[in-house]
Amino acid sequence: MGDEARQVVGARDAGATREAGERTQGLGPMAAAGGEPAHAASSVEYVQLALWQVLAKQVALYTMGESSSLPEYDAHRLLASACFVLGVDPDDPRPDAALVQALATEGPEAVFERAVAQVEREAARTEVLWKDVCLSAPLLESIALKDTLESLHGFRTRYVPRFFAHEVPADIDYPLAQPVPESLQGVAYVNAYLERLLIENRFLQRFDVGRCRRLLRAVHPQCGELILNLFEPVAANAVGCALAGCDVRGLQLDEAGYARIADGLAGCAPRVLARKLGEAADAACDDLAVDDGPMRASVRRLGEQLAPRVATALRCRSLEGVFVRWV
Repeated sequence: MGDEARQVVGARDAGATREAGERTQGLGPMAAAGGEPAHAASSVEYVQLALWQVLAKQVALYTMGESSSLPEYDAHRLLASACFVLGVDPDDPRPDAALVQALATEGPEAVFERAVAQVEREAARTEVLWKDVCLSAPLLESIALKDTLESLHGFRTRYVPRFFAHEVPADIDYPLAQPVPESLQGVAYVNAYLERLLIENRFLQRFDVGRCRRLLRAVHPQCGELILNLFEPVAANAVGCALAGCDVRGLQLDEAGYARIADGLAGCAPRVLARKLGEAADAACDDLAVDDGPMRASVRRLGEQLAPRVATALRCRSLEGVFVRWV
């Protein structure tokens, strides 16, 4: 985003907002066919001017016309929200071609309103995802998981797509085995988080709760009080059982099983080791009759990511640090 658009963030009075409105007055659908937006020398400048127009209206709505000034903090939040809603990356001046075309043919305000409606639909989907996650939550002690789900309860009532769509009004403490990219914001982050958590929960449902509980307590006696992902140790042991030729649902390896893993993986190059662990993850999913594509991909990804730890464990002759021994 150019310096011109960033000046809005520092606006402390109505002057900058009025300037935004004056400069973008009449900015809307293209005046002529051809593809290059009217009133702008380039698509980058066109998107900047469109943001000025959207922001000017947002400021007016936010203050309800009762104030002639806006604190810098609030101006920054409104701009960040507008960028999120429109799909504009403030750190990348190159706009998406589809966005430029939409702004040119429909006008900034129409595009923004349509985008807000889409964000609101995603917020409605959050409620469905949250319920599914709660219903699938394993009967395993985890304060972090419990607190996170409680914090996400009623997310839609606190979420403000109109003005602060990029924010997450919730405390998400429970870690995923595969974290959501930090580049995601607002409801996009929350829904991606819940989708991944749902996959993890449903995988855990395929195992006996008592066995999972004993395995996790072997990881740490107070595992329920720690900020600990529940899926990762269970999935890792499932992969280990597949490697060792043990019962995957049993989640337990014996001495012979550890020896078979060590013999089968000894001397493997890093790439070969990751491939074998990925294949073991696939085999574990086959034994568990997992036919869900995203779930299989999650388990395989975890298996492949175990490669550095397994390599270290083989050198130290302590595979129990990767595939947990429990009784």
